[in-house]
Amino acid sequence: MDIKRAFPRPELRCVVRSFEERRTELGSAALTWPVAARPHQILNIHLAEQYRVSVGGGAARPSPEICIVGPQTYRRAHVYLSGSIHVFNILFQPTGLNRLTGINMTSLINQDPTASDVLGKSAVLLGDAVRAAPDFRERVAAVERWVEMLLDKREPGGAIDHASRLLLAARGQARIDDIVSKSGLSTSLFQRRFAIQVGMTPKLFARTIRFDRALIARRNDPARSWTDIIHELGYFDQAHFIRECHAFTGLPPGGLIGDWDNIFFPSDD
Repeated sequence: MDIKRAFPRPELRCVVRSFEERRTELGSAALTWPVAARPHQILNIHLAEQYRVSVGGGAARPSPEICIVGPQTYRRAHVYLSGSIHVFNILFQPTGLNRLTGINMTSLINQDPTASDVLGKSAVLLGDAVRAAPDFRERVAAVERWVEMLLDKREPGGAIDHASRLLLAARGQARIDDIVSKSGLSTSLFQRRFAIQVGMTPKLFARTIRFDRALIARRNDPARSWTDIIHELGYFDQAHFIRECHAFTGLPPGGLIGDWDNIFFPSDD
């Protein structure tokens, strides 16, 4: 699979983490994987055949050509790829979509709507610009112009933007009480604003970040023991991690094999 990645210009990194493009020819072969709980908010633009997605064990249906995948709090979907795959995606900062559109992010939790339902006509303009671009570099430039246009109309980021990005950088291991105390907000106001701008509570957001990092660590080094990964990511003990596995995947760690090895993880490294 051909994978291209790029970071946005510095002035846009307050709302966008990275851009990525994946391209491959699968023919009649199929590539599938489950979607576990994860903190990401992603906009996908399909430039060839769309992914098919099964939700809740139902029939797999084509994903919208341009769709937004919100943060996930449990395993609800399974993705199926076949044929000609060419997809461009935007990985947003935790408050990115809220800042650009004003959307209450709780409405996107465990959802993957057509982008126009969230962005209106702006989604059509974005899709047309990306499809018209001749290569990855120009597609990135087209998206940067679109982001810049939206960002120009919005207020600067505040305490929740800073706090959520700090949790990302700390791989979910920062003390939330310390972050709240430095935010200048009361605990209740911080919690309310965090839910609106990020989509979930700070604690759940931190848990999904840490679990996502555990899956990435295992994918990057399949021979590495779960014990080593658990220790690195600061879980209390093995029982703690097993509980998180069941909460976020419905399986114990030993069950994360097979299709779990195929997961596409967005990258902002």
